Amino acid sequence: MIDVESLWLQLLEEGESDRLEAKEAQGGIGDSIMQSICAFANEPGLGGGYLLLGVRESDQDEAGFVPIGVNDIDTLLNTLQTNCRDQFTASVAIQAESGRIDGNMLVAIKVEEADDATKPIRFKGIPGGKNKNKRKTGAWRRGINGDYECHESELEPLIRAQNGRSYDQTILPGAEWDDIDPDMIALYRQRRADIRPGAEELQASDEEMLRALHLVEKTEQGWVPNLAGLLLLGKTLSLRRLLPVHRVDYIRVPGKEWVEDPDHRYDSIDMRAPLLRLIPRAEAAILDDLPKRFYLPEGQLQRQDIPLLPQRVVREMVVNALMHRDYHLHEPIQIIRYSNRIEISNPGFSLKPEDELGESRSRLRNPVLAQVLYELNFAETKGTGIRVMRRLLKEAGLSAPLFASRRGADTFRGTFLFHHFLSDGDLQWLEQFKALELTDGQKMALLFVREQGAIDNAAFRDINVIDPLAASQQLAKLRQLGLLAQGGKGSATYYLPGPVFPTCNTTPTCEPDNLEAQPDNLKVQPDNLEAQPDNLEAQPDNLFAGLPDQLAQMLPQLGQRPPSEQVRKLVLRLCAHQAYTAEQLAALLGGRNKKYLMSHYLMAMLNEGWIERRYPSVKNHPHQAYFISDKGRQLLAEADS
Repeated sequence: MIDVESLWLQLLEEGESDRLEAKEAQGGIGDSIMQSICAFANEPGLGGGYLLLGVRESDQDEAGFVPIGVNDIDTLLNTLQTNCRDQFTASVAIQAESGRIDGNMLVAIKVEEADDATKPIRFKGIPGGKNKNKRKTGAWRRGINGDYECHESELEPLIRAQNGRSYDQTILPGAEWDDIDPDMIALYRQRRADIRPGAEELQASDEEMLRALHLVEKTEQGWVPNLAGLLLLGKTLSLRRLLPVHRVDYIRVPGKEWVEDPDHRYDSIDMRAPLLRLIPRAEAAILDDLPKRFYLPEGQLQRQDIPLLPQRVVREMVVNALMHRDYHLHEPIQIIRYSNRIEISNPGFSLKPEDELGESRSRLRNPVLAQVLYELNFAETKGTGIRVMRRLLKEAGLSAPLFASRRGADTFRGTFLFHHFLSDGDLQWLEQFKALELTDGQKMALLFVREQGAIDNAAFRDINVIDPLAASQQLAKLRQLGLLAQGGKGSATYYLPGPVFPTCNTTPTCEPDNLEAQPDNLKVQPDNLEAQPDNLEAQPDNLFAGLPDQLAQMLPQLGQRPPSEQVRKLVLRLCAHQAYTAEQLAALLGGRNKKYLMSHYLMAMLNEGWIERRYPSVKNHPHQAYFISDKGRQLLAEADS
């Protein structure tokens, strides 16, 4: 069943997204609605999406969206069902539910993602007819700024999936049998025999075994390793020749933030090897570098120091990145080790929607590669890796991992905090809230705020794995109790420490603020809790002070209506100089509107991976700032060359 209220709340707090689109629909079912349905049905890995009809964008910046309702729901739904059956080359499945918001009747439509065998879904049309100049392909997909009509080249992944072939079965130009390392074949045989000594493929010759594993393809030159075969068993020099950026970069950054230092940016280890060796090597690099915790086994006198993150979690995070990454993209995997967390990023967004991560249903980008890794016990049972990581971290008393899949930037990131939510100090700190009867989720939120300084609905959902409506309700209670104070509005809402949040909020052993003794005093009026976001971060007296001369000269020449490309390059140059807030960037760019800058430039540049957030775990953090990414630096270098 579709929850209209939950979708409405999500729209208010997060705005439109890749899976949620708001439409007015008072004029009936127009082209825009049908194009969104086509896009939701086509987009790989999106899991479909939702349309909320009877909503328009407010003219007031702070309001976001307002409900206006729809007319004659029965006629509207009948038209929609007919269009979904008759307008496309294959019928698109939808579900509908209506609900009243502020006295207005809204309609929520859930569009199911089409099966690979029926994609691409196209609008029916006559080639050379009146639609010749209107449509390029008749097929729509979801992009950074909503729906767009595809070129044929953008349909290639859909067509390949329709034919039942994955990219890891591709033969790379120049690949040959001699690129396979005999030592890696021997290593495969040894590891497989340890797991299943009687495996049938172990009785076959090398060529027959690789054919059975789908790691080689027949060509005019004979049997040649495909992409999966090279990744698993290829010689190191062959991998460098055929896949020059196939590597894992392990980066150590001092402190909790990425701080640009032209003299000493970070320490980095570049790891290259076939996967059967690369996975253990990357795992060992992380484990050796992790903080250790004291452990004394029962009945023993000698202590043990064990890594803070469980070894199986480290193994799964490495395998997940290497197994599910998009090998189309010529980018390395990055593992960044901060003082309080590890972030691991791989090219390729998740083929499963974020709200389905951890469910047993599996969608594999590289099925041949995945099957071998499963059989060698490198990976968990299909589709359960994230669920296992969440369970193990919970058992260890650590916060749940935070996952972010960005379709525009085509990246997937997992963040693993070292913060131990069940340490003695944390439990002692939480004792001061005992009389309030908080849920476990609310307690974890308070500890998160103590660590990060702020929280928003998305971060609350990530650490507690719940839906937006439940997250909002639990955050509202913390706000009513005075433990949190709300800042921002609509999709920019965030929560800071409130009036009765312990003042020594970074020290678990500090004296309680007498919260248990007088719980009645905690019923602070919500109207007094509004944080003033404009005062949260003092603006420098002169933003232009310290700018490189060339950049300082460019800014006044921007003009009132500059080309979009010029604005993007200036934003990149500014973020390459230092991290700036959206307000600071708007001021530097001639006093432009912050909301316009966010919606038309910063969000798109984030989705494309050109810039990064200072606080990636709390996107609405009041002190949020933006700095250039490695991809952005590369774009600037190419523009200047």
